Amino acid sequence: MAYLILARKYRPQTFDEVYAQDHITNILKNTIEMDRIAQSYLFTGPRGVGKTSLARIFAKSLNCLTEGPTITPCNKCQNCMDITQGVSSDVIEIDGASNTGVEDIRDLQKELMYSPSNSRNKIYIIDEVHMLSKNAFNALLKTLEEPPKNVIFIFATTEPHKVIPTIISRCQRFDFKRIPIPAIIESLNTICKKDSISIDPEALFAIAKKADGSMRDAFSLMDQVLAYGKDYIALVDVLSIFGIVHSDVFYNILLAVTNKDATEIIKQLHDILEKGNDIQEFLNGMLDYIRNVLLIKLLVEIESISDSDRKQMTVTADNFEESDLLYIMTILSKTKMDIKTSNNPILIAEMAFIKISHLTELQALETLIESINTGKQPAKIIELPIKKQIIPEKKNSTRHEKTEEVKSEIQKEADEKKPKIDKLTVAAVEENLENIAAILSKQKAIVANYLLKCKIDNIVNNSLHLIANNTLAYNMLKAENAKITEIFSKYFNLQIKVDFTLKEVENKNVITNPSLDDIKKESPVIAEFIEDTDSIIN
Repeated sequence: MAYLILARKYRPQTFDEVYAQDHITNILKNTIEMDRIAQSYLFTGPRGVGKTSLARIFAKSLNCLTEGPTITPCNKCQNCMDITQGVSSDVIEIDGASNTGVEDIRDLQKELMYSPSNSRNKIYIIDEVHMLSKNAFNALLKTLEEPPKNVIFIFATTEPHKVIPTIISRCQRFDFKRIPIPAIIESLNTICKKDSISIDPEALFAIAKKADGSMRDAFSLMDQVLAYGKDYIALVDVLSIFGIVHSDVFYNILLAVTNKDATEIIKQLHDILEKGNDIQEFLNGMLDYIRNVLLIKLLVEIESISDSDRKQMTVTADNFEESDLLYIMTILSKTKMDIKTSNNPILIAEMAFIKISHLTELQALETLIESINTGKQPAKIIELPIKKQIIPEKKNSTRHEKTEEVKSEIQKEADEKKPKIDKLTVAAVEENLENIAAILSKQKAIVANYLLKCKIDNIVNNSLHLIANNTLAYNMLKAENAKITEIFSKYFNLQIKVDFTLKEVENKNVITNPSLDDIKKESPVIAEFIEDTDSIIN
């Protein structure tokens, strides 16, 4: 016997077997039990979510010879078996893409005059109905409004916006949802048990995620994995078959960003390309990874990631500010567009990742926007940069003497503006922190921004203890601790010691399915990004 693919072998045959569409199956079962059958239905939704399967089940429920009309068709009578095999003379399945013209609709209308041969109802299932021409739709209008007795139309489409409104208004519309990842995993796991297939749960998760909400796609992917011919299917096998990049790669790249290690980032990129992975798919994967990290940082619950990935992403989220993640996503999105029109996509990708590796050297976006909106100049720098100045030459003077003269004038101006204190206090630090950060920003702009966000823990004997609010800020401030300490000491003309500690993560309530208002409360920056890009959080 010829091999039967999983999508056909395990196609739902009853309402209870339909995956994750309870909001539709419950209504259809009620219409049967209450004998309130409509004359036409419109099933809309993504591919592979059960539209045609449910249409067949509904047809069997109405035409079952043993029990019908019933919500539990027997699947054993001649009508049920004929409908399952698609050969019933009273349940006609029509491909809308192959029958698009007015003549096709006229032929269909002629058939309507004949009563059902072996069933209670004559049912027409028209798949991809949006492919009908406008004239064909118009020819169908009158028939839909006043069809012959016991004639039922069921339309299925993935693009309901292409169906004219006058057709939709004559139908009961049901919108199918994408199949959730847990439901796909449960279904695949059941199949593996029935067919004695050994597979890693992480591998099942990878298949379910790649299926993107389509049960049919999940079955097709599973067929491909089974053809691999191994006794035990591991995660690495699934990643290799479909060219999926492991989340560890994205984690290592972002870790290298925090360490300012451009060499490691480029090495990771080359390793992926040498394995034959598509660069666009790689960028899509990284964007999805960073998006999940961003949502985790906002404490939004996500179902589309595994437990191991969730733990890994939580660690990554602690290392970055929201604005840093948005900046990286902006660069990657632009890179995707640039690659489409480039003859050297690898070069474009390398340039993008090198730019990302210098994230810590960039001026904070919020600081620049605030300066533009308020019209204020950045915090005034006390220690002015030393530039070459044209000074009339004096006889017997050297370049060293001229430089020392310029330094002396600048230092004199700076000394006049420095605070005169004998002991470091919280008030003194708070009052002068912007000026100190401005001095630091000449060499380390992003570090200066993180310094401004620090909170004062305590001051003991001129030892200043500051609290950083995330791992990336803490690591960068610790790396520049000597420079920061030197600036504080010179600024206050005291022997000061500066130290940093990392703020502990506070426990907060997790927001499930947040609204835009919830996100605005958590982060106005993210909310603005969502509004500007019309993004949708699932």
